[in-house]
Amino acid sequence: MIFPLIANEKIKDITLNAIKENRLPHAVLIEGDVGTGRHTLANFIAKAALCKEAHKPCGVCKDCDLIQKGGHPDVLTVTPEDKKKNIGVNQIRQLKTEAYIKPHQAKKRVFIIDFADTMNAQSQNALLKILEEPPAQVMFILIAESKAAFLDTIISRCVILTLTTPELNVAASWLSENSSYNREDIKSALIDARCNIGKAKKILSGKPQSKISAAAEEFIGFLLRGDGYACLNVCAGLERSRVDADRFVKELKYYIVTQIKNNHKGVQAKKLALLYSTLPQLEKSLNTNINLGLWFSNLVATAVKIMK
Repeated sequence: MIFPLIANEKIKDITLNAIKENRLPHAVLIEGDVGTGRHTLANFIAKAALCKEAHKPCGVCKDCDLIQKGGHPDVLTVTPEDKKKNIGVNQIRQLKTEAYIKPHQAKKRVFIIDFADTMNAQSQNALLKILEEPPAQVMFILIAESKAAFLDTIISRCVILTLTTPELNVAASWLSENSSYNREDIKSALIDARCNIGKAKKILSGKPQSKISAAAEEFIGFLLRGDGYACLNVCAGLERSRVDADRFVKELKYYIVTQIKNNHKGVQAKKLALLYSTLPQLEKSLNTNINLGLWFSNLVATAVKIMK
């Protein structure tokens, strides 16, 4: 089976060498923006872990087929429960119980923890105990946008695979070969999506932008009109998640750059460039225990002051 991601050559080499040498780690943390292929890579690794053929993953055996269809009895996926934003400690405790149950048909069991960066400290500490002394027949795959949301003790027990976006021409060639869209539309979508193939596909299919991306665009619009109060209202729905705050800053950077390109000679562009330069420090502060309400208030106050 061909490695499913383009670019990311380092990740490809690490993954394929581990499979070839039968040295898949017991815990992998896949980080990257939505649309970079995190779930594709997770499924590929899960297939390699359970496939019984000589060349793993073969992609056609019973185990590979069941994983592809999402129905393998030895692959369990953990996500936030309905109407909840975070993976709770009780879910992790249940996972730990499941981890000691013998595989049903494969030699291993694979636990995929999606939205793993929504786990709070209590949930992560509960997971840590089994990562420290995992059962021999178990593998954990954590999927997240950023490892910044994890305790150092969790990070130290995982192999980190950081996905990046390909270059524009590489991504455009791949989409041209794997879709029916014309090259001009593909390039336009990729530019808007910053070469993120998953996001470009959504643009090409006409699917709406994410809530956080829409919030960032709205924030910039209010900011340019000098409406700080409206900016605060935009942020109000994002104060419950450090992950959402981190994504919001990344989207904010994109819309700032877009505005600068559209008006690169104006005074406004210089102010936006100054605002852009302050964002890395704000991003860094998200790794501390700062209150998110205060963090967003500081963001708005800083942005409004610069844009006056």
